[in-house]
Amino acid sequence: MKRTLGLMTLLISTSLLVWAQPDIIIRDDDVPLIIGTWANYDQNIDFFEWDPFDTLRVWWDLTTYPGGRTSRVHLLHPNQGWSPAPETFPNAEILELDTLGSGDVAWSYISDTTYFFYIQGIDFESGGFRFLGNYQPDYRCYVYPIYDGAAWNTAWTWTYEIVPGLSYTANETHQKRIVSKGKVKVPFSGEHFWPCLVIRDYMEFSDNFGSLDTRWIYEWIVPGRFGGANGVAAAQSTNGASQNFMLVENFFKLSDLYVPGWDLCCPDFANTTIWSDTSFTGPYMVSSTITDSTGIGADSLYYNINGGQFAGVGHDSTNGDVYYFTIPAVAQSCTLGYFLWAEDSFSVANSVDIWNTDPICAPESTYYIFKVTTGIEELTQLPCLIQKIECSPNPFSKSTVISYSSLVINDQLQVTNDLQCPALRIYDVSGRIVKSFNLTSCFLLPVSAVSWDGTDNRGRKLASAVYFVELKIGKEKLVRPVLLIR
Repeated sequence: MKRTLGLMTLLISTSLLVWAQPDIIIRDDDVPLIIGTWANYDQNIDFFEWDPFDTLRVWWDLTTYPGGRTSRVHLLHPNQGWSPAPETFPNAEILELDTLGSGDVAWSYISDTTYFFYIQGIDFESGGFRFLGNYQPDYRCYVYPIYDGAAWNTAWTWTYEIVPGLSYTANETHQKRIVSKGKVKVPFSGEHFWPCLVIRDYMEFSDNFGSLDTRWIYEWIVPGRFGGANGVAAAQSTNGASQNFMLVENFFKLSDLYVPGWDLCCPDFANTTIWSDTSFTGPYMVSSTITDSTGIGADSLYYNINGGQFAGVGHDSTNGDVYYFTIPAVAQSCTLGYFLWAEDSFSVANSVDIWNTDPICAPESTYYIFKVTTGIEELTQLPCLIQKIECSPNPFSKSTVISYSSLVINDQLQVTNDLQCPALRIYDVSGRIVKSFNLTSCFLLPVSAVSWDGTDNRGRKLASAVYFVELKIGKEKLVRPVLLIR
């Protein structure tokens, strides 16, 4: 008896996952097994060729592979199965009903523990016949915790009574290992590439009628909570193929998903500030329109310098759905990279991690890089004169008061020729000076202030945006962002 049904049922519908980067550990509580969940997978109609799997590869766009059929996964209460199966597997926590593109139907009785995710038994129809399988021992699909480099083996036996006195017995073994990590895109992920791990599975199957089936399977698994588990795609070789097979017999990829009461759409980013190469030394304001049907629950901007470690900063302010972030000024010529991160309110409340991004796993569509060709000049060795600079109110619509304080010696510090007069300028996000204030006195008082009405040097009203207020004395300066809202 040729057996691909049970294999693919387990393959696409009971996958549990781990995150790709950095090292992530997935335990049993990462898969909630919510009754009423369903998922659709695109399934190929015919065999097709692909490039042999490369463990060094880190990007997979799986939307390009053939489909044509639909496989469907439902999560139900175990008592919704057909008798005698529910009675046969009394410890099952949930029933997974799979309808494959071939027309076969399978019921998998699933349980979950702190140590492993397993199937107690399977009940399926194929070719007009119904088979009830009892695993001895229970089939351990995944062993907790799962992480990059993890490996495990499983072996199980299933027996079907074809007619009284005539039984069908099959044996199956799996050798599984996480062999790659990177990012994957499937139809349901839209334009997002999700961080993923890839399981390589070598399966051997035999039965008491002399059948022998050996196949290689690759399965893409992602963090988060899906239709019973976290496998978003799977590819299976033909019988007897090598590990580097080119001909794919069965291919599945997640195309639709429903979880009762869940928000399954991650936040959208639009009109994000994209910095181009500049000689402006910063700080660098980045704004973006961030929206989600349940609202934004958390957000940050992550940036790195010369490809180093990411650092995160929260938003400075908001204006409706527009969020404003600041990348600090840099001290020398360098390359800056940044991206925006957000969780919707639902994900924050329910600890769902797939709908947001991680510094290492940012979608490539929202990661930007620019070069700074001139760094900040070295600070003077003279005493630090500028103590602080503030804008109030901030944000503002009509005017804001820019106040600054300085180091005072003998009640008043005269600025010498070495220090020069103080300069107060306002820049836009591109680094262009839009307003300069003529500070005629070369004296710094303990506290000084000027008012700015949001106009440029020609008296024209500037558009709503973030601007940078810079106070400079000689080679010393401080910069503060200010938000103008019209």
